[in-house]
Amino acid sequence: SFDLVGERKRTNFSSDNNKRRFEETFEIKIRNHKDADAAVTVVEHLYRWTNWKVVDANAKWVKKDAQTIEFPVTVKKDGETVVTYTVKYSW
Repeated sequence: SFDLVGERKRTNFSSDNNKRRFEETFEIKIRNHKDADAAVTVVEHLYRWTNWKVVDANAKWVKKDAQTIEFPVTVKKDGETVVTYTVKYSW
């Protein structure tokens, strides 16, 4: 849909090779230019490693499979919703 616009950016990254882990934080902005509220599913693929844990999120999320999570959100008409989350990978 041309009336729904998404923008994704990584806002933080840290690693500790001695402890064999790293974390990254993402921000996903969804803007709705429709005349009605919109239900949106933000799909994120956690592809960096098989051992991961979401350590912080501002929205509820669902684990779909071993490397995919989804954030079902509602974006108000002519509004914006921001989803942020931090994932920690370990090996």
